[in-house]
Amino acid sequence: MILIILAAVETTKIVESQSVSLPGCPDRCGDVKIPYPFGTSQGCYLSEKFSINCSQSNSQLLSPTPFLSNGNLQITNISLEGELGIMHYGARDCYDEEGMQVINNRPRTRLSNFHISSAKNKFTAVGCDTYAIISGYRGETEYITGCISSCDRIDSYTTESSCSGVSCCQTSIPSGLKNITVGLSSFYNHTFVHKLNPCSYAFVVVESKFNFSRTSFRDFNDTEMVPIVLNWAIGEGSSCDETESREDFACKGNISKCVEASNGPGYLCQCLPGYEGNPYLSDGCQGD
Repeated sequence: MILIILAAVETTKIVESQSVSLPGCPDRCGDVKIPYPFGTSQGCYLSEKFSINCSQSNSQLLSPTPFLSNGNLQITNISLEGELGIMHYGARDCYDEEGMQVINNRPRTRLSNFHISSAKNKFTAVGCDTYAIISGYRGETEYITGCISSCDRIDSYTTESSCSGVSCCQTSIPSGLKNITVGLSSFYNHTFVHKLNPCSYAFVVVESKFNFSRTSFRDFNDTEMVPIVLNWAIGEGSSCDETESREDFACKGNISKCVEASNGPGYLCQCLPGYEGNPYLSDGCQGD
């Protein structure tokens, strides 16, 4: 089922090393590694921005699950390369046989510390009578984009995995968006395609983890959440030159370096060539 496939997403593998967290701090929440600068308890993270809530809030979950502390977004992976994988709700728009709307939800995501990765995600809509819109803010400026999807019979589908406007459409997401709202509607209330497709779906999803197929309409009836990738960085708005001489400079030791974040404002730390590990820890970078 699609949900199972999507929930297994990983953004970029965390380099295995002897230590990924501060001494005495948990380095894992359930099956997810929690590398510093992130942490699950006070004194274990760089700042409140990187605080993770390790929770057993859902009785159906067999092990502790990490969530962003300022929301209910489940974390699936943390990469030291500035990426954070989460699960996110999609929009759904459904009609009965008479064209009356029976479901229409518009999920909103508020991200005060991270932003949506425009490089890894696509805005996607699935449906035969569908137009979908995503709006979001970068600073004080609102950005809006969307796509249209249509079809009139089962053999309207194009090749498997195609998402080019026939029953499925995709579009790029503006970079740097922190707050997004997904809107979804229909031109004709699905009256001409109801037997085939009474519902439309729209969501932000990791592009490499979504494949459209003839079963997608049915699969999404049982799918509530899909994976997306967020970007993170240290000291948003600060460059390496501005922070290297400060006491709170995050790159530790003499075998790590500062690099400007390519996915937004701020900087990241990297181990020097020939070393690997966690450059945010004093002894985090180890030789091959």
